[in-house]
Amino acid sequence: MIIYLDTSAVLKLVVEEPASSAAAHYLSTAAAQGHQLVASMLLYTELHCAAHRRGFPGEPVNTVLGAINLVDLARSDLMYAAALPGKLRSADAIHLAAAIRLQSDVMVAYDAELLAAAVEAGLNVLSPGG
Repeated sequence: MIIYLDTSAVLKLVVEEPASSAAAHYLSTAAAQGHQLVASMLLYTELHCAAHRRGFPGEPVNTVLGAINLVDLARSDLMYAAALPGKLRSADAIHLAAAIRLQSDVMVAYDAELLAAAVEAGLNVLSPGG
């Protein structure tokens, strides 16, 4: 199974937030069961920027990122993201476009607008503990 991770989900593994424990448990269990945890390289940038804003060192971020298969964005992802209906923010639209291209079975996120758009696009969604 391919599980696409949005930044809102992975940030919970670096920063203690509501649902952090549930997200960590779900993702570690999924990885242990052999499911693929994937995200676009956009996650790398977003997660490091979020850590910088909060004054966190990069090492915990790199540790978390090391457990995720980061895939390059394609030009088609950016073009598809621009054509998605609704009012998604740019980064969310890019994540959704990448998840669709990768034929993800599930998208894990905590952003309500992104989750609604993912469901509309035919993806299964989860927000463990959310």
